[in-house]
Amino acid sequence: MNVALITARGGSKGLPRKNILPMRGVPLIGWSIKAALECTDIGKCFVSSDDKKILDISGELGAIPLMRPLELATDSSSSEDVIKHFLKEIQSEDRLPEVVVLLQPTSPLRTAQHLTAAFDVFKRNKANCVVSVFEPKHSPVKAYGLNAVGQLEGLYGKETPYQPRQELPRAFQPNGAIYIFSVEAFIAENGIPKTEVYPYIMSERESVDIDDQQDFDLAESLLRKRDETRI
Repeated sequence: MNVALITARGGSKGLPRKNILPMRGVPLIGWSIKAALECTDIGKCFVSSDDKKILDISGELGAIPLMRPLELATDSSSSEDVIKHFLKEIQSEDRLPEVVVLLQPTSPLRTAQHLTAAFDVFKRNKANCVVSVFEPKHSPVKAYGLNAVGQLEGLYGKETPYQPRQELPRAFQPNGAIYIFSVEAFIAENGIPKTEVYPYIMSERESVDIDDQQDFDLAESLLRKRDETRI
């Protein structure tokens, strides 16, 4: 079985209580739950949180709530530790799933159609992992870093900041919306697989990740335009 795991901490400094703020009449986390439940490649959708209100709302929306220990809900807690806790908890109730789809609740523009397409990449390539990415307008290949004496140097190479973008290799940035990975590979590598990883490319617009009120307003505006286009 393939399962979705949505990780949603109660604490948020940039936008307090953002995971359950109403967006287009739906709690923000509800957009991710909806995408998971509508994807035919996913059998069950779990929400891991330290916050009872988030878990109650997630349960009402059709997800399976899973209380997370407070030590796994700090600013320094890693997604991989949360996944390990999740696998340990569900293993006691049922056999382990074959595939986990990790979804962050702050990507409301990711849909079931995106998940289905990402699963196609995963299956077609017999991947260990598929990561959703976008190609930024300004290529990070042209970025500078500082050397030991504080001078600028091209991160990718000395010449790359001065080369035309068209001559440079394509570069992609993870958007956090989708991580599909084999549980067998996760256990073998003791974390999200770093080998045989393939991209699922989304647009920059679809990749909005909500951290503050400005992000929230942008995502809500884009959702409104998308809904109006469908009418």
